[in-house]
Amino acid sequence: MRASDYSTSLAGPFFNHIRPFTIDARQQRCYVNCDSLLGFEVGDLVTGKMIAHVDVKGFSMGPVKRHGCPSHGIALTPDEKELWLADAFNESVHVFSLGQPGDETAGQLKIRQASTIKLTDQPGWITFSLDGKYALPSTGDVIDSRSKAIVATLRDEKGAQVQSEKMVEIGFAGGRPVVAGDQFGIGRKK
Repeated sequence: MRASDYSTSLAGPFFNHIRPFTIDARQQRCYVNCDSLLGFEVGDLVTGKMIAHVDVKGFSMGPVKRHGCPSHGIALTPDEKELWLADAFNESVHVFSLGQPGDETAGQLKIRQASTIKLTDQPGWITFSLDGKYALPSTGDVIDSRSKAIVATLRDEKGAQVQSEKMVEIGFAGGRPVVAGDQFGIGRKK
């Protein structure tokens, strides 16, 4: 059953006010940034329960340039095996390995902090290319999602770094748009 089959899809309560969030392709789980949390929480959109609270380990919170929120940006890789989380104060993206629905042990999700990628500025958003090869934080860094290395930085015609939270990829065939990504890092697992 899909979350959209319910007249209301509510989950929670969560740690604090909800900020950016993303959902899996089956619309069963939401992954939520919350005010005052360097980390994220997971909600089950079928049962309505908050099922996991994840703090980033080894990093501290501090002042941020925008949004007033330590983690303002969250995205699932298209295959939904990883969750990428913005960390503004530490100018980083933290990558978490995700257990999939049904992988729970004694009711606990298998979520593991896997790596951290240092960026050129404070991220406030994250999305992925349609094919999942690249992670695109709002800093303008282009990250190879497999190697976790920054492979490019977006620049304008004068060489200045380009940053944006509003980014979407459009695929063309025969000069016509045929597919569009989204800026929300929504899972695309079939």
